[in-house]
Amino acid sequence: MKKIISAFLVLIFSLAASSSLAASRKPVPLRDGLVIDGIDGSVVSSDGNNWSFCPFEEISDGKGILSANASAVILPSSTLDKLSSIANSENKNFRIWGKFTKYQNKNYVYLTYYLPVKDVNIPAQTEQEPVDPNEEQIIPDDVLAMLTPKRTINLADLKRPLSTESDGVIVDRTGFLRKTSNGFYFDFDAMGRNIDPLSLPLLNCEILELIAAQQKKSAEPLRFKISTIATGYKGKNYLMLQRASVSYSFGNFAK
Repeated sequence: MKKIISAFLVLIFSLAASSSLAASRKPVPLRDGLVIDGIDGSVVSSDGNNWSFCPFEEISDGKGILSANASAVILPSSTLDKLSSIANSENKNFRIWGKFTKYQNKNYVYLTYYLPVKDVNIPAQTEQEPVDPNEEQIIPDDVLAMLTPKRTINLADLKRPLSTESDGVIVDRTGFLRKTSNGFYFDFDAMGRNIDPLSLPLLNCEILELIAAQQKKSAEPLRFKISTIATGYKGKNYLMLQRASVSYSFGNFAK
């Protein structure tokens, strides 16, 4: 009898420990760069400047999860600039395109396209209706694939705020990472040219986290070569890193 009671107590404690361990595990975020291909959810803001996206259904990449109704901060962009002008408490449901980024174990949303959606009660169907191959898509394939602007931007263009139609890319430019109380900035390197210095804020993503870790390990400022999307939000320009690596000067340039 004592053996049965002991075994029963061991089983209870094991189940309790397993439940406690499962509860203590933090959810794994979605991987950086996961494409958002038409996901429905609500777009909310408490102050009209900072916005979040809450999906109606759980999103998973096979490992990471963003739960239904959990919020992910929407990063500043020209697309958010346009969306924020029409989003409100009565018009907050949207279908969005873009990609998820990951920074310090949290997911963020970088928008490239959106459509307002309405709450519609659709009756349950016993069988799925066949898709008409002649029916036109709401969003063309080239729009769905366009996560990176094709226009190359000159650094001089970034001296003034970009318009909502002026997103572009900056390719293979060097500079230095600078940490401030408001986040990280990228200080472009003049490389000996007589031009005014340019410094722009960097949006949260995994590449930023990686190069910030590299800089933290170095006693000297590291020069990075980056390729990035340049976008604008509410009169301010931002950079979304696409690629970054340490650029070794071999003593040719001053630190």
